[in-house]
Amino acid sequence: MAISHTVLEGNIVYLRYIKLSDVNDNYLSWLNDDQVMKGILSSGYNLGKLKSYVIEKINSRHTHFFAIITKSSNLHIGNIKLDFHDSKSNLSELGVLIGNKDYWGKGIAKEACSLVLDYGFKKLNLRKIFLAVFESNIHAIKLYESLGFKTEGKLKKHVCVQGVLYDKYFMGIFSKDYLKK
Repeated sequence: MAISHTVLEGNIVYLRYIKLSDVNDNYLSWLNDDQVMKGILSSGYNLGKLKSYVIEKINSRHTHFFAIITKSSNLHIGNIKLDFHDSKSNLSELGVLIGNKDYWGKGIAKEACSLVLDYGFKKLNLRKIFLAVFESNIHAIKLYESLGFKTEGKLKKHVCVQGVLYDKYFMGIFSKDYLKK
């Protein structure tokens, strides 16, 4: 299990490890919103499945799963995680979801990603952080590029979103490149 008392503080939000009490109808509503999930594959979550997923991630010693909380109102608006840690290669996968659409376009995803990149590279001493993103998720691609991620490959017409096939891009950033900024 990861260090559950860790809090990462930014200007707009803070990140704290997710708790089972965060799993509620509000969180579930994000996963059932087509706009929120357009860039993420999901498989029909209900509250029970979501609780099981979160318990699995909480209990995984190589997963760092944070709730994104607004500093102004202490509201849980999304999640971010480092997952699928490969200890031999010393890398992890980044995943982010801003579920509350009222907070889209306000720089929150960038701040949350920056906090987690700092944590991954400075505290966990990761060598590399990678992610996957669909070509249809233009805003996410621009965000990741602004953070220093580079496209490393793609799978052509690999995912079907609302009946349309899209490429899936793999992006990565190395500690040495991130820390020299």
